[in-house]
Amino acid sequence: MAKIVTSLLLGVIVFICLLPASAAAAGIYPAGGIGNDVSWPNCKTKPPTDPAFGIVGVNGGLVFKPNQCLFTESHWFKNLSLYLNTGYAGKKRAEQFAGQPRTCSNNDESCLAYDFGYNAGVYALNYAASQYVHANTWWLDVETVNSWSKNTGYNRASLQGMVDAIKHNTLFPTIGFYAYPGQWKTITGGWQNGYPNWAATGDGDRKLAVSYCKGQAFNGGPTWLTQYTTRLDNDYAC
Repeated sequence: MAKIVTSLLLGVIVFICLLPASAAAAGIYPAGGIGNDVSWPNCKTKPPTDPAFGIVGVNGGLVFKPNQCLFTESHWFKNLSLYLNTGYAGKKRAEQFAGQPRTCSNNDESCLAYDFGYNAGVYALNYAASQYVHANTWWLDVETVNSWSKNTGYNRASLQGMVDAIKHNTLFPTIGFYAYPGQWKTITGGWQNGYPNWAATGDGDRKLAVSYCKGQAFNGGPTWLTQYTTRLDNDYAC
């Protein structure tokens, strides 16, 4: 009996892993649905009315900084995902994380950048847990307003560390990247990692956001969401 149950469980896992990207996305964000993303700038904002989903920022705009109203904002949404701010603050800051999870020499900045990102990811996960906020879907917010190296390889290493932190500490996680397509290239060198992407338009036009479902896959993965801004940031599910 145990062997049968194990075989069935493995079959279900394999089936889920083989689902096409669009089918996986449909289970999280209903196609054509409109949701909202919020974070620390929205702490005193009136909650949205009946959104299809919500994505709440765990950080207060920077890595290793908390969104003080995470608990409150997470209760605005029945269908909840989370996002964390990303960045790489440079070799000097990264050296304090040189021993975890990888043992890095001071001459190996790629390793240091990975550890910096990994620990930034763990910080976000731990802070969310401390606020009794949990989600299986996490987005990494990649923007030029945060600190980055001129070396795009180090930036990619930091982002990979964050991805791995989520993978190592979340049961069956879904991970994606948010960015303005042009900024993604500036920061990462156009890293084609194949993860789901969430494309920012920088505009308030819903029609433009819908059009971004095609042709804006900045990282080579499927476009699941596009963003346009009115009173709040609105997100269209592709």
